[in-house]
Amino acid sequence: MEPFNIFDADPALVFGFARQQSHVLNARIYEIEYPEMDYAALVPVNTDYPEWASGVDTLIGDIVGKAEWQSGYAKDIPLADTKLAMVSTSFDMYAVGYQWNVEELGKAAFQGFPLTNRRAEAARRASEEFLWNNTLLGSTAKGWTGLLNSTYITPQAVPDDGTGNTTAWVDNAGVGQKTPEQIVRDVNYMIMGPLATPNTPLTSTLADTVLLPPLAYRYIATTPYGVTSPNMSILQYIMANNVYTLRTGQPLTIREVGELATAATQGIAGGGRGIGYRNSQEVLELPLPMPFRFLPVYQDGPLNFVVPGISRTGPVDIKRPMAIRYADGITPVPAAA
Repeated sequence: MEPFNIFDADPALVFGFARQQSHVLNARIYEIEYPEMDYAALVPVNTDYPEWASGVDTLIGDIVGKAEWQSGYAKDIPLADTKLAMVSTSFDMYAVGYQWNVEELGKAAFQGFPLTNRRAEAARRASEEFLWNNTLLGSTAKGWTGLLNSTYITPQAVPDDGTGNTTAWVDNAGVGQKTPEQIVRDVNYMIMGPLATPNTPLTSTLADTVLLPPLAYRYIATTPYGVTSPNMSILQYIMANNVYTLRTGQPLTIREVGELATAATQGIAGGGRGIGYRNSQEVLELPLPMPFRFLPVYQDGPLNFVVPGISRTGPVDIKRPMAIRYADGITPVPAAA
């Protein structure tokens, strides 16, 4: 029996085998979820834009106006208005793929087993990491910012009434620097924001999501609240007694995000930043006109087959900056490893 030689095979059959294998692998890879990089849980993702749209214009603004008691003979009526700014956002494409060489295809075809999906999975994961970073921090190359560092949000340091006049909840050794009551107050600041200006409905801007740096999150998750609630951690007390839950009856979402550990620019520059925001498409979204996809396999050389993957996205689109708050200095600058 003559040994199998892929070079003796019909090139069309070899290419057909590569195409069939990539189709099977890609379908399987699309089903994999990466919960540690679930950007869609942090920001609403909008895939309704045309795939090849160049961008979108967004109106960012606020409402102004005040109602007054009025006579039926009045000639002048108080008028409400909007303050709007037009912001144009561009969409761009990124790419990542994987490849096989002719030896791998030949061995797989000869032995009758499918090619490994590890390279396809690596490409898909690279895409998810790219979108995660773009969602949180934007892109320096594109001049984009993200959820954690938007230039539309003015950061404010939390009160410096902790031990030694610090803003931090806990130090790098895990020792608490603020009382549980002070921490609850700081979280409620993230939920409500600064004192509302007259005639601005406070409930319209209540945050339903709070993101914390890991040191802060783990401290409140493992530290008892204290004498008044000894059987609850600080986190459990916050979940039950925060302003958003008390007013709406809905649970507050609190998550840790590692990138917040060095995001602060106020209070403790380079320290931890907390974020409170309304996780709603009315407030912000990630435009994703073309979700990641693998394109058909192609042969890019005499011995190599490539499966490209592409996607098109834009920066996080913040429509209502007043519904997002940055609370800086809640943890110190991380200790050097």
